Amino acid sequence: MLDETLLADLVADLPSAVRLQRLVRTLREGFRCGAVCLLRLEESALVPVAVDGLVREALGRRFEVAQHPRLTTILASRRSTLFPPDASLPDPYDGLVEQQPGQPLHVHDCMGISLHVEGEPWG
Repeated sequence: MLDETLLADLVADLPSAVRLQRLVRTLREGFRCGAVCLLRLEESALVPVAVDGLVREALGRRFEVAQHPRLTTILASRRSTLFPPDASLPDPYDGLVEQQPGQPLHVHDCMGISLHVEGEPWG
């Protein structure tokens, strides 16, 4: 079902912002997770371009990669990266999750994957 929804949206005539928002919503539903954020690399920072499960203000943030060890780890790999619930690295989304706005995330796991376009990091 997840594959079908993602593929249908890729060929649909949609504005880019709508397509990306539908992508993160579909991924959140498919993985049954609390939040999904698609980040684009702009120089030394990752900038959210679509979010689902995070507060709207997250879209205006810039996450300096050097200040976020989880994001640094994800960008350094070409494979999916899973952080276990007891990982000690700070989470860049602390205080930004819709269900717990302004509160740190206590026990949770997270995962991410770097995206590349024509061999170059995209996000």
